[in-house]
Amino acid sequence: MTYPFKAKEKWDVHTHTTLSPETFEDLEKFTSYAKFVRIRAHKTKPCCAEMVNSKGEVQRVIEDDAYDAKARLKACDHDGVSMQVLSPTPMMIPDYVENAQDAGEICKILNDDNARLVNEFPDRFLAIGALPMLHVDEAIKEMERIKAMGMNGFEVNSNVNGMDLDDAKLFPIFEAAAALGMGVFAHPWGGFMSPTEEALKSRMNANLNWRPWLIGMPQETALAFESMFRGRVHERLPDLRVLYAHGGGGFPALLGRLEHGAYCRPDLFKEYFEKAAHKTPYDMLNNCGVYTDTLTHNPWMLKMVMDVLGSSRMAMGSDYPYPLGEVEPFDVQSLKDPKGNKAPYDKAKAIYPGHMIEHLPSSANEMSKAWEHFNWLSRHNADGPRDLPLLTMQQKDNMLHKTAKEWLGYTETAIQKKVAP
Repeated sequence: MTYPFKAKEKWDVHTHTTLSPETFEDLEKFTSYAKFVRIRAHKTKPCCAEMVNSKGEVQRVIEDDAYDAKARLKACDHDGVSMQVLSPTPMMIPDYVENAQDAGEICKILNDDNARLVNEFPDRFLAIGALPMLHVDEAIKEMERIKAMGMNGFEVNSNVNGMDLDDAKLFPIFEAAAALGMGVFAHPWGGFMSPTEEALKSRMNANLNWRPWLIGMPQETALAFESMFRGRVHERLPDLRVLYAHGGGGFPALLGRLEHGAYCRPDLFKEYFEKAAHKTPYDMLNNCGVYTDTLTHNPWMLKMVMDVLGSSRMAMGSDYPYPLGEVEPFDVQSLKDPKGNKAPYDKAKAIYPGHMIEHLPSSANEMSKAWEHFNWLSRHNADGPRDLPLLTMQQKDNMLHKTAKEWLGYTETAIQKKVAP
């Protein structure tokens, strides 16, 4: 037995790409949409690009690991990731485009651009697609197209232009996904992250400790799960496999509250109880395809989600290449990031994709050594000394690669066929 644990495979199910600069001109015709963003080459930095809005204003500078296969592969090799699952950056999914043809074409360009990365290194990258979710016929058509291309899933935002995921309009899309064996990646976007009501908009200001991302995102994911539970989407489609981002956001911690609320006020759940076979969210979880990634940033939260779902419903995710991902932004020697910011802690976290799983102990004998890798956490709580959670080898293997394959419907035969020379 070795420590830290090293799996023979490591699949990262939560990574994002942007469009590549090569698509910039092709997307010119969509700049009439206010929320539209595209990517253009940086004029002075060959390893970077600019994300620009519909007015041509630069929103942020991104590095080439967001769209370049070789740059991503270098990071995979450094972090020991054998397979990266590529999904679009959520803001690029055209949920706001009411013209079906335009929405379909934007998704096609997004999906073809990700397919380009996969084709460069088919043994290291898989991709899941984007669908024009407002337009059912177009969405199913694009789903069938990307399935034929070899994609085994698609990403959906936590709400579709303000519409909950249990809306009857969206059900045929999820029904088609279940029939085609497509995995669904539910990622937070919009809603509480960008409210329109003035008082809430002021409170969710990104300058207030990054609230939209740190607080709004978990709320949005919880709402996505609750809508799929309340609308009985999971129950009606038990073969539908949905992976909720960021450890499920707030929903694992709220399950008890959801269950007890239904118990206390059955009058408010009357319609649900009249139709549902699974009376509680716990019962539904045991019988339907609910998954999360492992991106909790906290070992005890990781253990809590695992206690709720089981390791066979959790797949490693890093949010690569974005700042909230499980990567080390600071140089471990200088303790500075590329922008010159100083690390707030005396030691760098030195984390990387899989860190939480690989560095948690599997036995009491490994506990002291494991604590060396969690230097930013207190070894005590109000009751005194505490231990890190223990993970078995089987649990680690599940989260590091086995669950990812199950969620995406990849059999070992299919994987061998994909990576065959």
